[in-house]
Amino acid sequence: MLTIFLTVIPMIKVIGIDPDMRKCGMVHCVEGQFYIDLKPKYTTAMIIEDIPVWINSGYIFAIEDVNAINTIYARNRKGNQAVQSRIAQNVGMVKAAGTILVDYIEHHGGKVILVPPGIGKHTKKNAKLFAQLTGYTGRTNEDTRDAYWIAHYAYNKLKGEK
Repeated sequence: MLTIFLTVIPMIKVIGIDPDMRKCGMVHCVEGQFYIDLKPKYTTAMIIEDIPVWINSGYIFAIEDVNAINTIYARNRKGNQAVQSRIAQNVGMVKAAGTILVDYIEHHGGKVILVPPGIGKHTKKNAKLFAQLTGYTGRTNEDTRDAYWIAHYAYNKLKGEK
């Protein structure tokens, strides 16, 4: 009698999120294939609504660790008080969105990988460079380009753990 043992290796499925209150960047990655969807513009509320489905589908969430970002960036400290206040408020809203997403995912039993800020800074404002590095020639925006690198970072980290 021949006995065969099979080892099931789960697929690596990642959702990369560049958090924001009103327009999050989001990219899906399944086994190294990245899917960019610009429609609709994802809000934090829209993402929260789908989190339980994605957890049940085996996705792991990669989210930029926005709480590691200073409230006022060094380059903006030279601005007047109104400019600094507006920047601090915007950064605070991003931090709130990131914290809510992480808490919600973990509350529902999902796994979160916090990704260091600035992972995608080299292509954030440069769609042409993004296309050259990734081979993706479709439309992108700054948020989805950041989300791509966030997902890419987490995918490589998970792939190394296999």
